[in-house]
Amino acid sequence: MLTREERARSEDLGSYFRVPADTRDLNYGKFFEEGEDIAEALTEYTSSNTRQLTVDEVVAKVMTTDYMQAVVAGAESRAS
Repeated sequence: MLTREERARSEDLGSYFRVPADTRDLNYGKFFEEGEDIAEALTEYTSSNTRQLTVDEVVAKVMTTDYMQAVVAGAESRAS
C-alpha cells in the first residue's frame, strides 16, 4: 500500500511499486514554503482501490519465496 506522497515519488514496475528511501532532511519549512504539490493529482494505492488476492493466490505467491522453497525442501528430506 502507498500513500499519495509515496506514490508521487515511486516507480511503477508493473506488478509492484518501488519507493525510494526518503533521504530528505528534517527542515520541513522548505517543503511547506517551496515544495511541489504533485501528490494532489494522484490517489493512494490501498486495498480499497486494487484487486485483492484470494487465499489461494496468497498461498501461491508465498510459496514462490526462497524461504518457503527451503522449508518445503527440508520437510521433504525429513520425510524420506
